[in-house]
Amino acid sequence: MLNKNLEEQIRILCNAWLNDYVPFGGICPSDWLLTPLSSFAKFISGYSYKGTELQESSVAMATIKNFDRKGGFKLDGYKEIVPSSKLKPEHHAELFDTLVAHTDLTQNAEVIGNAEPVLSFSGYEDIIFSMDVVRVLPDKPTISKFLIAAMLKTQQFKTHCLGYVNGTTVLHLSKKALPEYSLMLPEDFTVLHPLDEAVSSMYKQMALNIDETVQLTNLRDALLPQLMSGEIDVSNLDL
Repeated sequence: MLNKNLEEQIRILCNAWLNDYVPFGGICPSDWLLTPLSSFAKFISGYSYKGTELQESSVAMATIKNFDRKGGFKLDGYKEIVPSSKLKPEHHAELFDTLVAHTDLTQNAEVIGNAEPVLSFSGYEDIIFSMDVVRVLPDKPTISKFLIAAMLKTQQFKTHCLGYVNGTTVLHLSKKALPEYSLMLPEDFTVLHPLDEAVSSMYKQMALNIDETVQLTNLRDALLPQLMSGEIDVSNLDL
């Protein structure tokens, strides 16, 4: 619930800055230009794996299973994997990287074009991402991963992507979708620094909240069998 609230705050804040131009008197500044995503971000395709590589491991892979149909990133969607030597350095995801679903098995296109930041490794040592997912990273020092995530987690971006979907049984997103996405932005990205700082702080707090939940869940799962078996006796606790 707390993270849903933070996510909504990010959405409202970005809309105020990038659509309603509230900090600029409600008018788009004259020096802002229609700017393609490709001019300030780079796109990295995921790892092509074989089913035999899906084995118990301390390494997990992000796939379209991590993308909730109603929006959000599902930690239980990670697949444990022992990747082959074909794995490249760029196939490793880092915390706060934005992943975009490029494939969809739902006929209503509920997942394809969804963008989600990686907010937790869920206890795994390393996370890679599959060929069904594209990693989007900032390509300018004046914009952060956090602002990239906030810009892409919008209905505007989703609607854009739906215009680039092809396929019948399995839906695929055209490779042109991300580079050709454009939005009005200042030529000097430092103008967006206050917005960037705000969304960065909120995404970091979301990550902390998730880690706390994961730790509490792991503790519960470790203690519950011992409580049920009587290995831990709580009968003398003064509650």
